[in-house]
Amino acid sequence: MLSRNVDGLKKLSKSDPLVVCTSEESGEHVIAGCGELHVEICLKDLRDEYAQCDFVMSDPVVSYRETVSDTSSITCLAKSPNKHNRIYLKAEKMTEELCKAIEDGPMGPKAEAKERGRTLRDKFDFDEAAARKIWAWGPETEGANIMVDTTQGVQYVGEIKEHVNSAFQWTTKEGPLCEENMRACRFNLMDCVLHADSIHRGAGQIMPPT
Repeated sequence: MLSRNVDGLKKLSKSDPLVVCTSEESGEHVIAGCGELHVEICLKDLRDEYAQCDFVMSDPVVSYRETVSDTSSITCLAKSPNKHNRIYLKAEKMTEELCKAIEDGPMGPKAEAKERGRTLRDKFDFDEAAARKIWAWGPETEGANIMVDTTQGVQYVGEIKEHVNSAFQWTTKEGPLCEENMRACRFNLMDCVLHADSIHRGAGQIMPPT
């Protein structure tokens, strides 16, 4: 019966481009639509036409997005648990036009790097260096949030990139207010002070402060 549900969801998402079907780690299937009536119709079609079996539904919920309203007034400092590393970050709001360009693909991670950098510089007022040093998009590596390395001459910064990006993906997927996805946030890595020994700046030391 579970496989019939999954096959039915695939057919439903193909038949209606406005429907988004996702599967959670818990095994729960989520159907997102344009409103309560739209989702009701989709569930009826799923039950009667595609899956042709009954299933248990929870009450519909509205999916929210968390964001920032303005550029950070201060540079935020966080220290690693061993106190040997410091990370300085600022957040700023991105325009709706840029968010849509990321979500639609032209400014996303799969776009051609040189063309993307040129467009970011000319159309979205990005600094040329910042346009080349976007570390990640998130959540799920393709959302409308970006992590930008704006540091200059910092030792070992390349070695912590993977750990910073992992923390960025985690943070943008579960925002600080109500654990909803974040959107339209640009995080600038302003500076960092890192321990010379790589043992003291592993994932366990870099991810929590980020």
